[in-house]
Amino acid sequence: MIDSMNTKKATLLVAVIALLTVLPFIGLNEFHTKGEPREAVVSLSMLLQDNWILPINNGGDIPFKPPFFHWCITIVSMILGGVSEFTSRVPSALSFVAMIAATFAFYAKFADKKLAMLTAMVSISTFELHRAGMNCRVDMVLTMAMVCSQYLLFIWWKNGMKQLPWMALVSMSCATLTKGPIGVCLPCAVFAVFLLMRGVKLWTIVWKLALVAIISMIAPALWYYAAYQQGGDSFWALVYEENVGRLTGTMTYESHEGPAIINFVYLISGFLPWTIVLLISLFFLPWKSYSFDKGLGIKGWLKKKYNELTSMSDVRLYTLLCGVLIVLFYCIPKSKRSVYLMPAFPFIAYFIAEYIKYLALEFPKACKIFKNILVGLIITVFVIHLSLVFGIVPTSVYPKKDTDFAMVEALAGYSKIILAIAILVVGVLTYYFSRKKLMTAMVALSIIFFALLDAVYLPTVLNTKSVKHFASEIEKVVPEGNIYSFLPVDLTPNGSPLHFFELDYYLNDRVHLFWKEKPTEGYMIVLKKDFQHYFDADSETKLVDNYKFDEVLRTDRYYGSFKDIICLMHFEVVK
Repeated sequence: MIDSMNTKKATLLVAVIALLTVLPFIGLNEFHTKGEPREAVVSLSMLLQDNWILPINNGGDIPFKPPFFHWCITIVSMILGGVSEFTSRVPSALSFVAMIAATFAFYAKFADKKLAMLTAMVSISTFELHRAGMNCRVDMVLTMAMVCSQYLLFIWWKNGMKQLPWMALVSMSCATLTKGPIGVCLPCAVFAVFLLMRGVKLWTIVWKLALVAIISMIAPALWYYAAYQQGGDSFWALVYEENVGRLTGTMTYESHEGPAIINFVYLISGFLPWTIVLLISLFFLPWKSYSFDKGLGIKGWLKKKYNELTSMSDVRLYTLLCGVLIVLFYCIPKSKRSVYLMPAFPFIAYFIAEYIKYLALEFPKACKIFKNILVGLIITVFVIHLSLVFGIVPTSVYPKKDTDFAMVEALAGYSKIILAIAILVVGVLTYYFSRKKLMTAMVALSIIFFALLDAVYLPTVLNTKSVKHFASEIEKVVPEGNIYSFLPVDLTPNGSPLHFFELDYYLNDRVHLFWKEKPTEGYMIVLKKDFQHYFDADSETKLVDNYKFDEVLRTDRYYGSFKDIICLMHFEVVK
């Protein structure tokens, strides 16, 4: 079918499939981690303060990242009537769709249309990319801009590198305005290595890529200048810490530090479920038939491998370099996160697609086992859910931890009618696609499983971790004006930038810092353990003596990443 379609129609089909896997579900989850509301509240503060350069939020914070992602949220929110969970995730979802469509179009042009389709489908149904496409975080927008930059630079080279690659320049500018200079430096560095391996003169590489980098940095430089005019030295210190400090491990607080090997663990988990079929295939490969070039010696072996590299087709060599060099680069910083590796994912997906195509032809049994595992997972999820809904599993065996208990309880209380509809729809789709050709079945079942999680299980489970309901209770007590907060990090301004981000977002960015402003009367959000340690009348570490505190509200259990009960206290100065 795909061979009979022209590339434009096929690209549109891929974009529609990608859109349907994310857009219907991005508004179902409430904010339940500190990362998403921290970004959403920046856009909220842009609208509230009419400041699109460097708005202040969370009672005194300036944004930790450049503003392109937040501009996108703000524009979408202005069109749709306000910042919400849905509007704040739209830029990530659309970036995901754009990157998948660009990936298909690129490989359809320079490789094979069927392989391009499989590459796109593997990317759609890869855990890390799928999750990022549904989150209000900068990483998916950055990934899209960087990946598209790599594609556009390759096309520029194919066209003789005569005129400036304006689309690549725009893409790298957007990447830099999303997360900093890495958006220009990394694509140019990878492209430079490719040009060297293809025999382009060093001076040509240097001056052309220097010109590309300089022009790409013009728009970001204008923003950095305008932001410095507003933020001064504190802004510049944040820029240094987020870019240089994160790379060199000299940040003022620990941020996802880990050894280089953790990146390869992230790749294994990030490419689920496809890493399962890769693992299964290890038991089918004819290992004895492989030769390992004995007798060549290290020098001879390296020379042979280099020759094999240079003899690759242009697109395969470029794809290999993009995947490998990006992963190796992110082994350098002390700060390691799985999302940092995403710009390498579409390129790695290309080789996974090649391998799956090979397996389907030579070792179809490995693919059939993977297909059956996916069917088994879908059935198992429904069986467990049904046993909870119909009370087959007694509450006495539920997890004892408050949050885990609430999650299981939410699943048990799920609507039987909606569950029946979900079982019927997913069951029919699973049966239909499981009987299709192997690669079609594998892709379709992976997408169905993700859709099942996104539509039914993740909203049900994760919304139990949200403080949205508690924020609405606070709003009833304090319908207007500032609300104050306290966390121990407030005592050390150079420490970890931790706040009640979720509550600040749901309270319309009304949360200010108690320890910074020390008001004479008002309401304060504080963790139970912190109140007992720093404010309780009997505490030996009490910070203030002339304040009277009365508890107004508290959560009924631990919430969020703080792992403690959150309290709302009324306070006033006692003379």
